[in-house]
Formats: sequence, structure tokens, C-alpha cells
Amino acid sequence: MFNNNYNPYYNQPQRFQPTEPIQPINTQPYIPSQTNNTQQVLLGKSVDSIDVVKAMDIPLDGTISYFPLTDGSAIVTKRLQGDGTSKTTVYRPVIEDNDATTPIYVTVEDLDKKLKDLDFSNDIKSFKDELKSINKQIKKINVELSDKED
Repeated sequence: MFNNNYNPYYNQPQRFQPTEPIQPINTQPYIPSQTNNTQQVLLGKSVDSIDVVKAMDIPLDGTISYFPLTDGSAIVTKRLQGDGTSKTTVYRPVIEDNDATTPIYVTVEDLDKKLKDLDFSNDIKSFKDELKSINKQIKKINVELSDKED
């Protein structure tokens, strides 16, 4: 009844042909804006032990998967290498010894005590004796040079 050409209530759709060709409004090509909305996602999940990581599936494209141990003792990474084998690496935190890095300060009393314990008298006496010896040698050289000039 709807497709009946004899139905007086049925109007056939009219087809319009444009009288002039349609031209684009903007003649420049559309270049989408390049924004870096890429969100980096770390692949992996928390595991209970390193043995669980060995059995985990990893992506075949060579991206690294991260598996932190639930007790916080290490982070294990696993990736597929070019030769088809998987490489597992364990990263453990370094516990620094704070005693070795803490400076030890000296008090004024300790410094005074150490300075009093030093004995400079022997050093000064030997230094004076050396200076006297050098002075005598210089005088002797001067006398010899003056004798040669005459």
C-alpha cells in the first residue's frame, strides 16, 4: 500500500539537481592538529614471588613488563629479546649505611687538647739548625766568589 503508485496520499520523492557546482568552502587541505595525548602505561602487575614472574605472559613486541613484588623487596622486569628468549632482571633497593655518611664533628676542647699534645719544639730547633747551616754555606760561596774576582 505504501509503494502503490495509485495511492493518492503517496508522494514520490523529488530529486533536486544543483544548478551550479558545489565548491568547498575552504580550499586548504585539512591538517589535524598534532597533540601528544598519548598516555604511557606500564605493563605488568604485582606478584608474590620471582617464580610467578617466570610463568607470566609478556607482550611479543619486546616492550618491558614490570612486576613489583608485593612485599616491596624488588621490582622484576621481563621482556622478549630478539632471539626469542625472555630476559628477566631483578632490581633491589640499595640500603645506605647512614653511619658512614654522617660526618663526625670535633669539639673545641678536643682540638685544643690535640694541639697541646703536639711538640713543635724539636721541629723548630731542627729548622733553625738547617737555616744556620744554609746561611754558613751561602757566606762561604760569597767569599769564594769574591776571591775569584780579585
